[in-house]
Amino acid sequence: MQRNSAEETRMGLFDQMMGGMLSNMLGRAGPEGAGALIDTLLSGPMATALPGILDGALAKTPYGSIEGVLAQLHEAGLAHEVESWLSNGPNVPVSADEIVNALGAEPLNAIANGLGLQPEMLPELLAKHLPAIIDRFSPNGVLDLPGR
Repeated sequence: MQRNSAEETRMGLFDQMMGGMLSNMLGRAGPEGAGALIDTLLSGPMATALPGILDGALAKTPYGSIEGVLAQLHEAGLAHEVESWLSNGPNVPVSADEIVNALGAEPLNAIANGLGLQPEMLPELLAKHLPAIIDRFSPNGVLDLPGR
């Protein structure tokens, strides 16, 4: 089914509103609360907003998008881990230190600012939740993000 331009505009505005609200909630939740919120979002109907929120925060970094982050993780020596998130089967975990080493502190600070998070929270949140987010949006081994 193809959307008309008015519907696409409404959905875009809705996604922006939800993204702003979720970013605000993540920023206020603290490390444990943010992780619990992400877990809840991944299993609920608002899961489709997560990629847009991440892409919005990533747009102002050298990576530009979720795909750019995955490419950087792949190039930084985490190819096995990334491939496991995209494929069927168990997700190979990564550590917060591996995230920092692969993505760099400055881009991570920019991503955290875009999400409304304290920068020191982000590597741990990404290490814990990025595999599940990628797994959730790659049911057939290919990243299939809502709204794209």
